[in-house]
Amino acid sequence: MANLARPVERGTPFLAFLAQELAPREGRGLAIARIAAACTITVAIAMTFRIPLAAYMAYMVFLTSKDDIAGTARMAVAGSLAITLGVIFSLGLAQISLGDPAIRLPAMALTTFLAMFSARTFALGPISFLAGFIVVTMQSVVDQMPNPEAFTRLTLWLWVVVVVPVAVTMLINLLFGPAASAVAERGVKKVLADLEAALASGEIAGRLGEWRAILVPLAEKSRNPPAIHRLLDALIILEAYPDPIPPRERTRLSSLVRGCLGALERRNLVTEAPPETESTPEALAATRAFAELQREFSRTQAPQPAHTEQKRHQLFVPDALSNPAHWQFALKTTLAIMIVYSVYTMLDWPGLLTSIVTVFFVALGSVGETVHKLTLRISGAIIGGLIAGLSIVFILPHFTDIGQLCVLTALVVLFAGWVSTSSERLSYAGMQIALAFFMGLLQTYSPATDLTVLRDRVVGILLGNVVMTLVFSVLWPESAITKLRSASADALRSIAALLQSPQDAAANRQHTVEALARADNFEALSLFEMEMLPRQTHLPDLHGIERLAGAAFVATGEPLAPDVDAQALAFLGDWLDRAAHATAEDSVLPSIAEAETAAKSWTAAQEAVSKLHVETEHVARSAQ
Repeated sequence: MANLARPVERGTPFLAFLAQELAPREGRGLAIARIAAACTITVAIAMTFRIPLAAYMAYMVFLTSKDDIAGTARMAVAGSLAITLGVIFSLGLAQISLGDPAIRLPAMALTTFLAMFSARTFALGPISFLAGFIVVTMQSVVDQMPNPEAFTRLTLWLWVVVVVPVAVTMLINLLFGPAASAVAERGVKKVLADLEAALASGEIAGRLGEWRAILVPLAEKSRNPPAIHRLLDALIILEAYPDPIPPRERTRLSSLVRGCLGALERRNLVTEAPPETESTPEALAATRAFAELQREFSRTQAPQPAHTEQKRHQLFVPDALSNPAHWQFALKTTLAIMIVYSVYTMLDWPGLLTSIVTVFFVALGSVGETVHKLTLRISGAIIGGLIAGLSIVFILPHFTDIGQLCVLTALVVLFAGWVSTSSERLSYAGMQIALAFFMGLLQTYSPATDLTVLRDRVVGILLGNVVMTLVFSVLWPESAITKLRSASADALRSIAALLQSPQDAAANRQHTVEALARADNFEALSLFEMEMLPRQTHLPDLHGIERLAGAAFVATGEPLAPDVDAQALAFLGDWLDRAAHATAEDSVLPSIAEAETAAKSWTAAQEAVSKLHVETEHVARSAQ
């Protein structure tokens, strides 16, 4: 799963959360316009040429559309390759299993298992996942086919159902979509503008994790990844400040951020504010970090080629065969698929086919992730189903041509697209609004008049969600807090490496930032588990680890690094290494000697080490 930003605090009203997620931002309107245009054109093509499964054609636009041209192109290629493989395997499997349930049902189960296992362990997992989904779905509708010829025709039509909307979406994005570097620059501008406003108003608490979640995935898209890494370093350094930050220091930091924003926007540069004579260690480090960031932006005023450095990717994840969680996840999903198939087959209720679709696309690693997606899917399905039902009853009886249907489709897609372009806390609900609406509205090639199909689709979604939640909660449950523990251990390990290996500071800082972003994500997801799983013990407080990371970045960065006590840093790094191991094993953290009280005559470097020791003590105590 792409990254989940830090959640809105518990005391924040739900309407405030929606206002934050649905607020306008640069580029959002154009992204929604591209989705609406592609959906409208796709629906017009489906209705004009009477292509079956028009609802799925329209929904493919939502699955294919990404923020930038490159992302959309990758999804288009993956989708086209997956549907081609899926059609070939479906036709091949039909030659031996079409009329024999004794072969077809084990084949469905095996295909589901392999698709889900490869999705977690294989570099081309998304392609094999989609191909497996197509094969399983086609095998599940065999009982509804009057003859083998009808099954073959429907399977061949599937290729058109996927490729046509993919081609339309790709063409529109090539003509009007932004480049990946433009999306990255827009994200950086948003973070800097929000940071400046937050510093001016004093409302920075709790938002640093949100900004890091925005920036981490942008590094691979940017023309200037070092600038994004410097900004991430600066955000970590801000964790080391007291809460709240003193007003005078907020004003100074705001001036620094304004200078960075001016350099990025190619405006008159604002000279960075010099540190005060008796600045604190975090003030010295933040001043240097933002000054370097401003200079980095200033060096990139001329257009540069997009960043092309690629990380080395392995064909399989390192623990593909050794980690039982992979095959357990695949087996749980397979069991859920076979349960929902058995239920709607025994009930002779073929309209519940959407339960299989639900299980495939809701299946995630932890209970928290599954319940989060369940909540969004059910909410979106109810809203989309309600809109479709009202349209069938009050609007469609007055329609006489395809143009009117396209106008209605475009209006609803604008709403669903606005929701789907939110952060991952809400975006999936928008996709479900669109799917439920398309399922209810695009039933045939004439205006829909029957609410039965809509009812069946929504009930299928509910059935799939209920079965998924039960299976994933009872059988080998994976907690989001377990993943939070792993990410916290990775963060502690990276901080330890930063203190022990100054020569690899840049790489260790980047690893720390990425680990903290993952930890923020899983902490948010853990809220959805609602005490469904046993409580965890000996887990350090994440906010304490973030403050510890800030203190470590201060002590090991310019301008203090040359003057700090390397032996003291090595001692703390050794303790953090042992603490990371204890955190990963869910055992008690090792004890650490308390730091002596800092004297007023200490240098900034000595004070930085002392504060690092204090933050380490806080982390140690938080896990007791």
